[in-house]
Amino acid sequence: MSATPLIRRWAVVLNILSILAIVVVLVAVAAGILFGDIPNDIRMAAGLAAGDVVPGARVGFIAVIGALPAAAVIYVLVQMGRLFRSYAVGETLTRRCARAITRIGAGLLFMAAMGAVVRPLQILLASLDNPPGERVLAIGFGTMDLGLVLAGGLLLTIGWAMSDAVAAARENAEFV
Repeated sequence: MSATPLIRRWAVVLNILSILAIVVVLVAVAAGILFGDIPNDIRMAAGLAAGDVVPGARVGFIAVIGALPAAAVIYVLVQMGRLFRSYAVGETLTRRCARAITRIGAGLLFMAAMGAVVRPLQILLASLDNPPGERVLAIGFGTMDLGLVLAGGLLLTIGWAMSDAVAAARENAEFV
């Protein structure tokens, strides 16, 4: 099955946007690690006042841990780029497309899991110098996390269904 001209045109645009997004994420992560401080939401959750100083090495470690979800974002963007490139050359109902969609879904699920682990770890590290009893381990699951889980699950399911459709199409083509 071949992509319509509309799909092909939009796929080119979306592929370019996915590449630009990868560059932006990489630059933002590098800047955050090199020049960043502890984000205000992490400071507040850790019970740190504006003037409280966290040792530089720990700030760097918190930044590196905070960059881990960006790796999942980049993975998802790379898979999206692959899917868009396939669509741009006319491929739609292929194993490659099904595999890319499945990987995007898995990546979104991993992003949700990373969010559930990374933020609490950052808050714990930021609050290590607090007096005993004031150290913080804050675990949360918000609507964005739920949205990632649902979108990831949806794309995973669509990828699996598409794999089945590709297999059925090939099987039907053998009968003709």
